[in-house]
Amino acid sequence: MYSKIVTTLFSAAVLACISLPNAQAQSETIQDMTGSNACLQSANFPAPFGESDLKGNAKLPAYCDCYMSKFEARRIKAAQAMQANTDTQANLDKAAKKKKRAEAYAEQLAMRNSCRQQLGLPPAADASK
Repeated sequence: MYSKIVTTLFSAAVLACISLPNAQAQSETIQDMTGSNACLQSANFPAPFGESDLKGNAKLPAYCDCYMSKFEARRIKAAQAMQANTDTQANLDKAAKKKKRAEAYAEQLAMRNSCRQQLGLPPAADASK
């Protein structure tokens, strides 16, 4: 249960960081946690969350670029679905919301492992198990 909560929070944090505008008025701290920088920072998260197994790996920046491009495409698709008012969280019952979270986690894990495979890195740990 704890791992699912942390994974969901990590996903929400990454989504929020990607969605931040890049205005010059933002502090360096916020700018450092946007886009692939958020992924790079996730190497400092405790295992099995984030990318702690890739800390210090020379392929981490390339992995983060790959993952964040996939994450951005997924974010845009989700935003378009929300604009079309289809399948919004507000319209789902508790069981459907739980299923949606599990599906989102599975999608993100698949994106992570796809990028890892492209770069010859080991599969990501599944924090939901």
